[in-house]
Amino acid sequence: MALAAGLTACGTGKGENTASSPSADTSSDAAAASQDEGTEESHINMALFTYIEGLDPAEGWGGWNLTRCGVGETLITVNEDMEFEGQLADEWEQLDDVTYRVHIRQGVKFSNGTELTPEIVKASLERSIEQNSRGGALKLASIEVDGENLIFTTEEPFSAFIANLTEPMYCIIDTTADLEEAASKPVCTGPYMVTEYVSEEKIELAVNENYWGDIPSIETITALNIGSDTKTEAILAGDIDLAQGASNTTLSQLEGVDDIELATVTGTRESDIVFNCAEGSKLSDVKLRQALSYATDREVVAEVAGNGYAQPLGTAFPDTVGYDSDKVTGQSYDPDKAAELLKEAGYEDTDGNGFVEKDGQELVITISLSSSSSTAVSEALQDLWQTAGVHTEIEMLENVKDKRDSGDFDVIFDGWQTVNAGDGQYYLASRWQTGGTDNYGKYSSEEFDAVMKKLDEAFDQEERVEAFVEAQQILADDCPCLWLYANDNITLINTEKVNNVTMFPIDYYLVTPEWSAGK
Repeated sequence: MALAAGLTACGTGKGENTASSPSADTSSDAAAASQDEGTEESHINMALFTYIEGLDPAEGWGGWNLTRCGVGETLITVNEDMEFEGQLADEWEQLDDVTYRVHIRQGVKFSNGTELTPEIVKASLERSIEQNSRGGALKLASIEVDGENLIFTTEEPFSAFIANLTEPMYCIIDTTADLEEAASKPVCTGPYMVTEYVSEEKIELAVNENYWGDIPSIETITALNIGSDTKTEAILAGDIDLAQGASNTTLSQLEGVDDIELATVTGTRESDIVFNCAEGSKLSDVKLRQALSYATDREVVAEVAGNGYAQPLGTAFPDTVGYDSDKVTGQSYDPDKAAELLKEAGYEDTDGNGFVEKDGQELVITISLSSSSSTAVSEALQDLWQTAGVHTEIEMLENVKDKRDSGDFDVIFDGWQTVNAGDGQYYLASRWQTGGTDNYGKYSSEEFDAVMKKLDEAFDQEERVEAFVEAQQILADDCPCLWLYANDNITLINTEKVNNVTMFPIDYYLVTPEWSAGK
């Protein structure tokens, strides 16, 4: 088992993670038009957790679109019970601390009829490693073909190697096909294939008749770009038949609606705000970061954000992930402690206006977030921090990425899948290790980096959990970000249209060949 995760499924009446059966908004006209393209019995419209531009696993997060849509497959995957399963590989073994042998499943074809071979798998993986900015996460020294096997050699002991093979950026595509179309029509091996991709609008899917497993009964699917705030409205209007990641604040609209099932599973995603820890930033002062953490009532924030479907979070991992987060001591709401730390950091309200200053200059913290995001959580933080004497402003941006990448920010909203690839090491290393690919706040700690090295070499699960606890405690003490809440994974399902929906704790899994048409 990859890790211990607490799982629940609402409304099933079963001990299984299967729903029971009886970003810009797309117009209902577009949804209706796409529905007409297939028969009512075999076509559904859906909204993904988030709409990501592009379908090429070698570029950005395109691979997550492929796994959510049931198009792309990796060598190894993570099932609904958080266990590793073979997908395009059916056997694997570790030969020594740096060497792994993986057997490629035989009899598999791509959607264009090309046979899956170890050579194509090797080429596909090397392409993603070379082109994707996160490709170095595998720490590979070489890949060699050995008959029906691939031999992987890592640069150093890396205990999370097998887990990292499940990351969707390592979805296998046919590299002998036209790679000019990889971003819009990649040729893959999953139960569905892409027939049309319209940027910022939709992804059209059809059954892959060459699929190596059971052929799906739902013939076509349209994935529409619908914002989280309007997904509930869209499924009630009949514009979509399934929605992943509807805003929690809209779910009360479903009260008394019998044919829309609200299915949940305990998720592994967290929401946080990143502090700019770079040298020269006001938030490079750990005491100021700690003061803001103590000034934050996470119970209030979780209720505002989750509407009953989120849990307060004070550490890097939700308890359900299984990394003994209950052994980690973080900051809990304590206004007196916040005031004490502000004073220790040199901030006091000397002019009596209710806000603290230092060296005659008022402390102003700006929270940056996307203009398409709800401001409710930011406003809750603003109220809490200003009550503590910190002048707080909210900045709405069309392009948060540019702000984040520039490093010119105080506080910026973020949120992550904590067990990306079924293991938490990548999440920790990419976000907070010195020079990490997603370490936007420029946090750096020799102590934390040393624990990451220890994790690399910890092949025993108990040793890994101990290292995860140590890493979490360092982060809790240093506060490079402020963890706010953990979300349930929520999927809305029109049971008149679709059944047998498996609920995955990791939200980049969604479509499976077991889905069936509704009543």
